[in-house]
Amino acid sequence: MSGASISNRPWAPRSLSGRLIAWQALALLLAWLALAALLTLRVVAWGTDEVETRLQQMGTVLVAAAGSPEPELAQRLADADRAVMALLGLDDDVGAGLHPIYQVWDAEGRLLARSPRAPATRLDAAPAPGENPAWVVRRLDPGQGRALLLAEPREIPLSAAMPVLWLILTSQLGVFVWHGLGSWISVRVGLRPLAQRAQRIARRPAGDLAPVQVDRLYTETAPLVSALNGLLSREGQRLEAERRFLADAAHELRTPLAAVNAQAHLLLSEQEPQARHEAAQALRAGVARVSHLLAQLLTLARAETSALTPRAERLDAAALLRERVAMLAPLARQRGIQLEMQAPESCEAQLERSGLCSMVDNLVDNAIRYSPPGARVEVALDGSPAGLSVTVRDNGPGLALEQRERVFERFYRVPGTSEQGTGLGLAIVKRIAERERATLDFVEGLDGRGLGLRISYPNA
Repeated sequence: MSGASISNRPWAPRSLSGRLIAWQALALLLAWLALAALLTLRVVAWGTDEVETRLQQMGTVLVAAAGSPEPELAQRLADADRAVMALLGLDDDVGAGLHPIYQVWDAEGRLLARSPRAPATRLDAAPAPGENPAWVVRRLDPGQGRALLLAEPREIPLSAAMPVLWLILTSQLGVFVWHGLGSWISVRVGLRPLAQRAQRIARRPAGDLAPVQVDRLYTETAPLVSALNGLLSREGQRLEAERRFLADAAHELRTPLAAVNAQAHLLLSEQEPQARHEAAQALRAGVARVSHLLAQLLTLARAETSALTPRAERLDAAALLRERVAMLAPLARQRGIQLEMQAPESCEAQLERSGLCSMVDNLVDNAIRYSPPGARVEVALDGSPAGLSVTVRDNGPGLALEQRERVFERFYRVPGTSEQGTGLGLAIVKRIAERERATLDFVEGLDGRGLGLRISYPNA
C-alpha cells in the first residue's frame, strides 16, 4: 500500500531558475566567507612591525594628553582615545577588543590613569617564572617623571574579532538582497526564450515531426534545438520505416494467404481423393509458409527493439553451434546438401544465446536454400583472446557485388532466383548483429566460388 501511494504521488520538477539563483547566492556567500577569513586572519595575526607602528601612532596622540594636570588627566586621555576610535570608525561595542590599551604612571609608582580594559598592574611588569609575556608594550615619556605605557595582547582571541565581522555581515545584507533580486530578474528574463520554445512545442499537434523553428537562436539553446530536431528527424525516419515495413508485410502476407484460401476452397469442393490429397498438401505447405513468414516478422521486430534485448551469458559456443547444425541437417539432406562444421571441442564466451541462434539459423538456412543439390555448406567457429567469429560459407552460385548490400534489406530477393523465401533472413541477421555490437562481413566462399558471411564478436 505504501509503495502504491508513493508511485502515485505527482512528480514536481526542480526549478532551473532556482538552481541558477542558488548557485549565484552560494558564490556570493563563499566570497563573503573568504573575505571574513582574510579579515579574521588579519586581525588575529598581526606582525610585530604592524603592532609597533600602531602603538607608535596611538602614543603620538596620547602623549600630549598624558602630561595634563592630574585632575584633568583621565578625561583628556579618554577624549583622545575616543578621537582615535572615531578616526578608525570604531566604537565601544565594535572593535574595542582590538584597540590598544594604555596606563599613565608617575615617578612614585602611582597609577594615575588607565583605559577601561587595562589592568591595575603595570603592563611592563616582568612575567611570573614559567610564563610568557602577555603584552606587547611601548613606553613613552610625557614629561614630569610620568610614563605612558601602551600595549596590545600578544594573542588576540577570535571573540574580539566577532563584532567586526558581524558589522561587515550586517553591512552586506543590502548587497545580498540587491544581488538576489537582480539574479532573480535576470534569470527569469534570460530563461524566457526557453519557456517560449516549450509553449510552442506544447501547442504542436500530435504527429507533427517538422523541425522546430526559432526566431532567434541563442548559444545556450542551440544544442537543445539541434538535438530536438535530430530526434524528430530520426523519429520521422523510424515511423516511415515502420510504415514501409507494415506495407511490405501486408503485401507479402497477401499472396500466401490467398493461396491458402484457394487451396481450402479446392479441398472443400473436390470429390476425388487424389485431388483432395494434393489440395491438402498444398494447403499444408501454404500454412507452413505463412507461419514461417510470421515467425520471421516476429524475430525481426524483436531484433529491432533494443528494450527486448536479452542479457548475455557465459556459454559454450561450440556446443551451441553443434546443436543448431544438427537441427538443420534434415533440411540439408532433403535438398542434397553436404553440411559440415569446423569447431574446437569447447569454446566458452559471453554471448546472447537467442541472438546467436537466430543468426546461425538464418545464415545456414539461406546457404542451404540457395545452393544447388550436391553443394557444400560449412559452419566454422574460431575463438581467440581477441574475440570470437562464426563463418558460414557455401560453394553455390554466389552473389554479385552490387547486390551484397541490398540483400540486407527487408523482403529483398535476388532477381532470377526460383527459391521461395521471406526475404527477411539476412535482414534479421543484420539487425541482431547491430544490436549485439558484432560485425557482419562478406568473405570468400568454398572452392573459390559461392559466398561466405562472418559474424565477429570483439572480446566475447
